[in-house]
Amino acid sequence: MTTFKSICLEKGYLDNNSKQLTNDRDGVIKTKIGSKIENEREDDENIFYSKIDILGKLLDAYNEPKILSLASRLGKSDKFDLSKIHKYLHQGVYLPNNAIYVDQMLLPKKVVQFESTDIVTMYCYLFCEIKQQLKETINIKIISLGEDFRERYLNSQDSLFDEDTYESVLNLLKDALETIDNYTAIKDADYWEYYDAIELFLYGDLNQAEEGEIWGINNFHTVWESMCLTYLAENNDLSCLLHCDTQYLSSRIIDKLQALEKVIDINNVFKINSVSLNPDAVLYKSINTNIKTDKIYQLLIDKWNDYGYKTQFNYKWDQDNYYSYKKGEFIEIKIAYKNQDQKYTGEILATIYNQQEQYTKTKYLVIDYPLPKNFYSFWDIPEIIDNKCFNLMFYFNHFFYLAFENRIFTWEKFCEKMFKVLDISFDSRGKFNEDNVFTTSIFRYKSEENIRNQFNKFISQIFDNKNNSINIIDIKYYDSEYFFNTNNQKENKEKNVRKQFVYEYLLQKN
Repeated sequence: MTTFKSICLEKGYLDNNSKQLTNDRDGVIKTKIGSKIENEREDDENIFYSKIDILGKLLDAYNEPKILSLASRLGKSDKFDLSKIHKYLHQGVYLPNNAIYVDQMLLPKKVVQFESTDIVTMYCYLFCEIKQQLKETINIKIISLGEDFRERYLNSQDSLFDEDTYESVLNLLKDALETIDNYTAIKDADYWEYYDAIELFLYGDLNQAEEGEIWGINNFHTVWESMCLTYLAENNDLSCLLHCDTQYLSSRIIDKLQALEKVIDINNVFKINSVSLNPDAVLYKSINTNIKTDKIYQLLIDKWNDYGYKTQFNYKWDQDNYYSYKKGEFIEIKIAYKNQDQKYTGEILATIYNQQEQYTKTKYLVIDYPLPKNFYSFWDIPEIIDNKCFNLMFYFNHFFYLAFENRIFTWEKFCEKMFKVLDISFDSRGKFNEDNVFTTSIFRYKSEENIRNQFNKFISQIFDNKNNSINIIDIKYYDSEYFFNTNNQKENKEKNVRKQFVYEYLLQKN
């Protein structure tokens, strides 16, 4: 809710003249009643979140190393640590028999009676109560400190979030805070940090009770949509997030969405009868979502010499595939890196993959993770590219895969963004200029026309692949029972199903 509030503030939704500041189900609510909340109508469904900021400030005060250090203070102790006896010989009493008597040591000692650590145990109790409600894990030492406070100030079964004991626990906590404050002799900066967080949690911001402003929402669905769309944007390739309702997204995410070119342009698609529709999100899923990063490929060494450059390997296709390579067929894969000298690429890869000994004794290299980004490869692609072919291209940084990964979908952009940076160029006849490892070896016997035709075929296949899909996402704030309830079938068809069909129709039409 704190994040949602910051988005509303950022977009001006809490300004008095904002269109979002309404009592409508899509609006946020702000009222000048401070921390005191009294519903004027019995059917008032507004939900106010004045406590959210207070709860956040309590959790923000959590500093585990500081808490544990404050809980254990150095104090004089009657216990002895023989490993430290040499540090106390100058303080000892020397007996007639030459024995040394030491009566006290300065050792870590729990200080729990009205010291600054008392306020820490109270904070730990409140912190643990909140974290347990959130079903989050807590350090066992923090739990122990919280239980220490509970034993001394509360009943063992009382809980701050129990409906039956809430009020009594709250009163006991207020009394405990007052007692600790009265009897704590030394109040340092650490003490006041935890005291202020606890006081704010127990009492709220009393200074704004009459004049302050609180905010809330009339329906939680806006928060739910904001959460879902934020998660969607942060866990997907934004170039594939073709459309997203940005009404309740932060400017940070919106900037990222707008910065990347989309793999498919669907601007002005969702218009019908001069009305613009706004689906929550449209996500493109492509063939690369099925890439596997745990494959193992065995490359056969082939030191074929292209005018001094040695870049060639052979890969034996290990299974039948009518649309791709045939079983047992060898694919000639050429691998190189920028400014490569005439040393064989295999020697460099053997060092990278820690296979120097195997490289000298056998005729193959095992590639069990993708090549480093500064390596490039090329081979002729098959008529139809399936997942296995695409995975092979991913592992060996095939020029075409790297173009797809960098959202390069036209030949002109491919030449500018890929070839130009590697000093790859053509002469007036469309032939490669032979002046580096790429033009001399990787693309030997190739022409501009040949590579362009293969690239255009690759891009076309990728977007026509059966594993691609466009997902139209409409976020609902209902539980599953609503959709299975037969009484809601008519409403579902007229609103939800019909709307989805309209979205799909507009996409297919365009």
